[in-house]
Amino acid sequence: MNRFAKINRALSVMLISGSVFLVGCAGMGPNGEKQAMVAGRPGVSGGCVAPNPAVASYFELIDTAPPELLELMTLFPKGGDIHNHLSGTIMPEDYISLGAKDGDCYDPTSYKITSPPCTSSTPALAQAGPADIQKLMASLSMYQFDYLDIQAGHDHFFATFGKFGTVSGANQGIMLAKLLQQAEADGVDYVETMMSFQSRAVSALAAKLQQKYPPTGPYYTDSRYFPEMYEFLMSAGLDHAVPTARMDIFGYQNIMNKTLGCGASEPDPACGVFYRFLAAANRNAALPKLYTQAALSFLLASVDDRVAGVNLVSGEDASTSMQDFAAQMEIFGFFHNKFPSVNIALHAGEITPCFVGQGNPALKDHITGSINAGAKRIGHGISFAYLDDKAKAEVVALMKNRDALVEILFASNAQILGVTGDEHPFTQYFREHGLPTAFSTDDEGVSYSNYTAEWLYAVLQYNLTYDELVELARFSLQYSFLPGDPLWVDVPAAKAVEQCNDILPGGVELTPLCRAFLQNSEKASMQWWYE
Repeated sequence: MNRFAKINRALSVMLISGSVFLVGCAGMGPNGEKQAMVAGRPGVSGGCVAPNPAVASYFELIDTAPPELLELMTLFPKGGDIHNHLSGTIMPEDYISLGAKDGDCYDPTSYKITSPPCTSSTPALAQAGPADIQKLMASLSMYQFDYLDIQAGHDHFFATFGKFGTVSGANQGIMLAKLLQQAEADGVDYVETMMSFQSRAVSALAAKLQQKYPPTGPYYTDSRYFPEMYEFLMSAGLDHAVPTARMDIFGYQNIMNKTLGCGASEPDPACGVFYRFLAAANRNAALPKLYTQAALSFLLASVDDRVAGVNLVSGEDASTSMQDFAAQMEIFGFFHNKFPSVNIALHAGEITPCFVGQGNPALKDHITGSINAGAKRIGHGISFAYLDDKAKAEVVALMKNRDALVEILFASNAQILGVTGDEHPFTQYFREHGLPTAFSTDDEGVSYSNYTAEWLYAVLQYNLTYDELVELARFSLQYSFLPGDPLWVDVPAAKAVEQCNDILPGGVELTPLCRAFLQNSEKASMQWWYE
């Protein structure tokens, strides 16, 4: 039975049993009490010591879902997952298995995976017993984490990346295969996944840039220096790092295709999931390295259509990212002007007053600054919930003027920020202000969850209708970074472009005009396939 036959079966069972969420009548689950907010210290670990009931609220609500609803939301076509970190997607069990095959070791004190040779103090990962496997899983993800307070969850979440870095740095092709398998299982047609490219080359180039243009000077806060800094990087070898990065991508794809059997007589269904990469820079790197990463990312995206855009990753509340935010946006703004065809999506507003202090200008400025730097999408946008009406109106006006989308990431928002339920700004963006909005996974392996759980939570918590779910999925593809003009002129009204407006979207009987339009737009073709 194919996916769509299964969906029809699940719908029939739900309608017979009286589950009528499709017309907006699903019961609301428990959300727990709102977190107590205390003034945090910007970028200082241990600053947000408020209780965190959000994670329990998130998963307890999911656990109340009827089996028929779980089946339906598993099968429901979700469009795109457009905010996804490749290294954070892989489940801890997979990292342990991959590390064991690679001959990696582990530290039985920190439960960090380490490179060989293994010793008595760092034994072989393949020899880890059941008790240590459980501790490794907890170290590499939020599996069975005890949320003492919001800060504890925040710190553990970001610490996991360094603990599985030995494995993730050596297995990108297999990780890509696992990402696509998980996406296919969750009813996803298209994924944009973030990763960094040519780390060693970037570090070497950044060291040269820092020597000639030290961060103690005016170079990284005055964009007049940016053109000569870019030319210096090109002369120092940036132009050679890009083709090497492109060869890396070919290597990842070859391993992924081999792992899934793509092109064979019986390929893995995951071969049918389309994907692109987003080149990522680390917002908590020193400015010379961030400038170099940004330069490589924009240049790579400008010449390789497998790299659909660029992003900034890492904790937004850390001291470096807080202090350097304005300079970072100057850098991205410069590259946006230099490479205007390159798409930008930025993490923005992944902060609360608990972390940065009540009334901190960053609560608004990190959203508006990111959009003004060229971001077509912002990830998280949680700080919007803590703005006054005047500041919210400014943000909404800017987002509408720039036609920017908000990526919504429920699980990680609960785990990192302690925000969920009515405190989450999702309905403010989507329903109150009518802004383009889409769900995504963020780091489902670290969260120890999946994309279906995000949708299931939204249905139960926010009483979403069937039409709203379709609209959210359509937004994910409409604002994807696939090339070409989009299918929809108006997503909420389901109004297609003129060439295809008089035929049923998704149909096989195409007019010559519509066929020509779809053939010239990869994005519209994907949207048509979704319909």
